[in-house]
Amino acid sequence: MTLQDLYEEHREIFRLGEKLIHVAAADRPRMPELVAARREIAQAVARHLGNEARLALMPLGASTDAYDRALARRYTSDLLSMRQSGIAHMGQWTMDAIAADPREYRLAVRAQMRMMAARRQWEESEFLPAAERLASGSRAPLRLVG
Repeated sequence: MTLQDLYEEHREIFRLGEKLIHVAAADRPRMPELVAARREIAQAVARHLGNEARLALMPLGASTDAYDRALARRYTSDLLSMRQSGIAHMGQWTMDAIAADPREYRLAVRAQMRMMAARRQWEESEFLPAAERLASGSRAPLRLVG
């Protein structure tokens, strides 16, 4: 597993999100397929977060560079917010709630995916390039902090 693999994992998570929306597209979604799709995306996210922590977060957090540490703090803070949102989403969208309003569920999943897309954009434009810079030994800052 390399830092470059994290970009591919991002694409896979979004592919699984689209699959989840597709499974939920029927007026009466098939719940076993929906449960499987939810589990699949949750497992992919969990694997990805572990890989990202090991390959990017930990090195950036341990860096002597203030910008690197600031990125690690933002990553952690934003991740907490996303987890809270995900927990609330799962709590609201039980199987009964999904069956009662599959259209609204699809809209809620799309909203979660938009939030994840914003996070992905930041990670791929700032966080992961900083981890790559650190791993390569390049110390030239990407920009000034503060």
